[in-house]
Amino acid sequence: MKKSFWIAVIAALVLPLGAVAEHHEAAEEQPPLTDVWLMVPKRGMEADFTAAVAKHMAFRVKAGESQSWLAFRPVLGKNLSVVQYRSCCFDYADLDTNMAESAKLGLDEDWNKNVDPYVDHYHHYFDVNDWENSHWPEGSNGPYYGVTTWKLKENIGPGPREARKKFSQMAKKEGWAEGHNWLWLNSIGGEPRLAIVTSMENLAELAPEENTFFDFVAEKMGSAEDAMKMFEQFGSGFASSDFTVWMYDAAISTPSTE
Repeated sequence: MKKSFWIAVIAALVLPLGAVAEHHEAAEEQPPLTDVWLMVPKRGMEADFTAAVAKHMAFRVKAGESQSWLAFRPVLGKNLSVVQYRSCCFDYADLDTNMAESAKLGLDEDWNKNVDPYVDHYHHYFDVNDWENSHWPEGSNGPYYGVTTWKLKENIGPGPREARKKFSQMAKKEGWAEGHNWLWLNSIGGEPRLAIVTSMENLAELAPEENTFFDFVAEKMGSAEDAMKMFEQFGSGFASSDFTVWMYDAAISTPSTE
């Protein structure tokens, strides 16, 4: 997959700069939710955690769990020891079904006995995938994923959301989607956050493109001034942003059921 959508978006925004999408073919009609767990191994026990969690994921497969869990480790960021697990894609009612299945199969019991002793702490969220305004074609398989996360201001109103929808639909319908991929996520749990994820085959794709997304939007709108106003409208909804790159770790994931 070619250059990443987020690079062009960030370059166009006036922001004080400082979820990952699942590793499978996505389609707009898929259910919206991704179950997200982040965990930090205890210091000095990282190797023990990795060995234990690999055995546990094999246990989940043998038990016949219907969910797939894909593991990711950060390449950039402040805490490189964190491990992220993602399972997609579900409707809200499926969350209760998944919890019941986990209890029935003894998955939580096995985790608590064999993996939890090596974990310092956890974070748990749900991501809501905005398929309508995303472009996540077949082949968006990483193994690297660039993730830009924005912290939302309070009472931001509809302006930033409307601007995001406008330039996302423009990208999808006016030609930018060819050779690019992106997935918008809203978080449930913790501070309100918006994120955009892009898949990269290698780190060379971090390099900015000569023709930026801002240039594309300005051309389609017929005015760089109008394009800047739209991006400023989008950026007005956020207090800060952060960027990191995650890498898929197949060794501690379960095979995809997709």
